[in-house]
Formats: sequence, structure tokens, C-alpha cells
Amino acid sequence: MSSSSSSLISKTAFLKYDQCPKAFFFYKKHPYLRDPVSKEKQFTFNRGHAVGKLAQQLFPGGIDVSATAKSSRSAFELTQQLLNENANTIYEATFIFNDVLVMVDILHYDGENWMAYEVKSSLKVSDAYIKDACLQYYVLKNSLGKFSDLFLVTLNANYVLDKEINLKQLFKKRSIKLNAEENFEFFGITVSKMNLVLERNMIPDIPIGKQCFSPYSCDFLGTCWKNTEDPKSVFRIGKSDREQLFNLYFSGAETVDKMDMNTDLKPHIKIQAQSILSGQPYFEKKEIKNFLKKINSNYCFMDMEIWSPAIPKYDGTGPFEQIPFLFSICYLNNGGPDFINYLKPIDSDSRFDFLTALLEATKNFESVIIFDKNLEQQVLAKLENMFPEKKSEIEILRGKLVDLSEPIQNFNFFHPKFNGNFSLKAVSEIFGEESDYSGLEITNGIIAMHKYQELQESENIINSEQIKQQLIAYCNIDTLTCMKFLEYLKENTKD
Repeated sequence: MSSSSSSLISKTAFLKYDQCPKAFFFYKKHPYLRDPVSKEKQFTFNRGHAVGKLAQQLFPGGIDVSATAKSSRSAFELTQQLLNENANTIYEATFIFNDVLVMVDILHYDGENWMAYEVKSSLKVSDAYIKDACLQYYVLKNSLGKFSDLFLVTLNANYVLDKEINLKQLFKKRSIKLNAEENFEFFGITVSKMNLVLERNMIPDIPIGKQCFSPYSCDFLGTCWKNTEDPKSVFRIGKSDREQLFNLYFSGAETVDKMDMNTDLKPHIKIQAQSILSGQPYFEKKEIKNFLKKINSNYCFMDMEIWSPAIPKYDGTGPFEQIPFLFSICYLNNGGPDFINYLKPIDSDSRFDFLTALLEATKNFESVIIFDKNLEQQVLAKLENMFPEKKSEIEILRGKLVDLSEPIQNFNFFHPKFNGNFSLKAVSEIFGEESDYSGLEITNGIIAMHKYQELQESENIINSEQIKQQLIAYCNIDTLTCMKFLEYLKENTKD
């Protein structure tokens, strides 16, 4: 117990080492190099905290160590005090063994043995989750008498809300005891290796590779990937097997001008490489013209946003169910863009009203243009199942859909400004120095989803109204970008 808090190895540090010892070294020795936490990642953290808080009610009346402890050391000492006082349930119970620090979401004594519960805001159990839980098991087994088992607690994909949340049905648990016991020695050996890395005090010589993105995107990409920022970097090529790109990179083709185009490269890689090298967009004009023929003269542009709450809010819905809450229709009116919007109120499951408004807004257009139709197709299929009386109208709408991402997905069009990204936001980069999204509070669908979640929690009318306007503005920009892209394709494929 003589180790200082800064020398302790947390679960996060352990998983970083398992992914990449270099990331672990930076995390412990040079945390200032860490990339800023994105809004999307912060929202994920917040969701995890909310699910974890709810799961505590599976064992109500516990004492939350994190509510009063100001450091890992004080959290450990408070946990020991609570154990000595025969507390039955402890939230964020903190243990230290062999310089490894773990904070257990829920620790409960069932009258005979201690059981630990690690809560994840997910529907599935990943390998990373199991490794995380096995590390906790290793520490608890060596720290706590009468410790019996540790369970991974996830959300139940088959749960359907019926008036009130049923916690025992909402959550499901899985014992990791067998995994932990089989790999018990692994953790002690690995901790020794981790300490050796720290003692050497030298940055591990590990090149960039697939480990930078698996199982999680690394927090130190900005540091390790600095040498790939060249505009002609081979990593500007998208929709490609990363292993192939790394093979090119380490064979000397760090930039596209060093690639041998005569080798057995897939056509879409050559298209991108040649476009990046020339700095000019690529057009397969004949194929794009054939695509444009699918669009009738009377058309509009549509975008839709969904909300997927981890904890279901409406009767008949389950965890992470996709609930459409906003659409924007953009069309030309007197030579300029005009918009039709619908934002579903969050306090009720008004998906029928949403569908009715959508069908009304699109009924007079012959073509409804969207970018990447997968989401819209899924939403319409769900709404059709919910409201079979609207099936014929939904089928008519589905027949009008034209996917504007098709020329990009088929590599009939490519622009070097895509930088390996084929989203609508990437498309917006080709129209000028500054993207239309740059001035918005909401810049992607994940942020939009969590902003909508804020409406549920907001008690300030002015703040709520601002969020609504931000959501509509973002959705409108999506449709406006589609309008610009269609005109761009038309203009650049003229005879």
C-alpha cells in the first residue's frame, strides 16, 4: 500500500496496455498528449453513467463511495471502512492489489458471499468487456474474503417497456468466473510487464497499425499519426482494408505518389490515389448521367434524424430502439430553397404523427432524394410494421427514394477533399473553403441524438427552444448539402 495514486494501474490503463503498450506509456507518463475528448465520446460516457446509476437500483440502499471520496486512495480507505462496518451493498467499491486499482460498479453481500457487478450500457458482451471484468475479478479475489463471482451486466435486447421500467427484465447478467479463473495468472504477469515499461521510462518502439483502432480508437492518434498528415498520404484512401493500406505504407508508399499503379490494386483504390495525386475530382460521366435519369423533374430532398435511448422511454420500445424524431424536406421554390420540418415532441411517442407529417410533406413530389438510404429504409420498415394501415402510402414513398450517395459508393465520383470519409459532411467540403456545418452547434447525427435527449432533461424553456432550432438547422443543412451536390453533379457532367 506504499504506492502513490499516480503509480497505480487502473482498468483503463490496463486495457490501453493490452491494445498498445505505447498508448499505455503515454497515458501514464505523458497524459497531456491525449487527444481532446470529442462531443460524441463524452455523450457515450454520459450514457454509461446514466445506465450505471439506474442499475444500482437492482441493489437499492447501497453506499456510493465516489460521492464523498476525492481520490483513489481515499476511495480505497472508505471501502475498507465500509467493509469493516459490515455494509451489504457498496457502489464504486474501490480495491488495490499489486498496484492495480479497480472500482466496482456494484458490490453486494448476499448473506454468504460477495458478488460484484460491472455494468455496461450495451446490448452485447465484447472481448474488451470480458478482459476488463476479469481484471476486476483478479483484484477482488486477492483482496476480499468470501468473494464468489463477478457478473457483467448489460441491457437486454429483448426487453420491451410496459408502463414502468422493470429493472430485473431490463438488465441481464453473465458470470465471468470461468474466464477469470482460466486466465488468472495472465493478469499478474501482465501487470509485471506494465510496470517494467514504466520503469524503463522509454517510449515503446511500436509503429502505427491496426491496433490503433481495435478494440477502440486510440486517444493518442494525434501524436502517433503526425507523420501521416501529408495531403497525399496513403491513409487518405477510404473504403479500403486497413491492412492493405498499412502494407503500402510500410513498403515505402507512405504517399500516393510513391504507389506503383501497375500492381494488383483494386480499381477503387487506384481511382482515389490518382485523384488525390492530381488534386482533381474523378467523374465517370456516363454512369453519373444514368444515375441522374432516375430523378424526376419534380423532386425534393429529405433527411431524417433518429433517437436511440439506451433506457427505453416509450411503451412498446426496447433499449437502443431507433425512434425517428425529426425530418427536413428541402425543395426549390421560386428559384431558392424552401423547407418543411417536423420535430416530434419528446414527451410522447408520436411516431404516427411523424409518419403522417412525412407522408403529407412528400406526397406531391415524384422523387425524394436522400443521402445513404439505409437509415430511412429501416425507419420506414419499422413504421410500416407499427402502422399497417399506412402500408400502401409508405410503399409509394419508398418507391420515390433516390440515394444520392450512389455515385460515391460506386466510385463513379470521388473528390480528394473527402480525406477517406464518404459522409455527407465530407461532401460539403468540396463546395468551398468552409463547410456549411462549421458554424453549427450540431455537426452530426450522434450529437443531434444527444441534443434531443437534452430536451427530456431541460427545464428551461428558452434553452429547449434553442436546442430545437439547432436540431432543425442541422437537418436543413443536410438537405441543402444534398441540393448543392445534385447541382454539382449536373454541372460537371454536361456535354
